[in-house]
Amino acid sequence: MTKKIEFGIVLAALLGVVAIQAQAPPSGIKRTVLLKEDIAPMPAMTAYVAEGELAPGIESGWHTHPGHDFTYIRSGEGILEVEGKQPQTLKAGVAIHNLPGVVHNVRNPSNTEPLKYSFVYIIEQGKPVAAPAPAPAK
Repeated sequence: MTKKIEFGIVLAALLGVVAIQAQAPPSGIKRTVLLKEDIAPMPAMTAYVAEGELAPGIESGWHTHPGHDFTYIRSGEGILEVEGKQPQTLKAGVAIHNLPGVVHNVRNPSNTEPLKYSFVYIIEQGKPVAAPAPAPAK
C-alpha cells in the first residue's frame, strides 16, 4: 500500500525556504538545493538545480509548478502520473519535462529502494516552487 504524505508538508520541503534554512524535511523525502539563482535574459525567473529522493512507498502528492520542471532519474524506479495521460514508468537514465501548470504526481512503488533524481526548475520569481492540486477524476 502506498503511503501518503500531506502535500503541505512536502511542499515545505520541496526546494523552498524551509529546506534552504536546513530544517529537516518530512520523513521519506529528501531535497538538496544545489543552486538557486535569478537568471537573465529571462527577467522575473528563478532557476533551481537540486537533487531529490523519494523513499520506498512514498508519493509526492498531486501538484503543479509555476514554471518548467526538468527531471533526470538517477536510480530506482517510480511512476509519473500526469493529468490526462497514461502513467509513465521512471527508471535510471530517464529524463522528463513537465510544462508550467501541469498537474502531476510521482509515486515510488518499491518496498526497498528509494527513487533518486536530479532536477531543474525555472519558475516565476516570487511564486512558490509548487502548489497542491486536486487529484484528477478517474
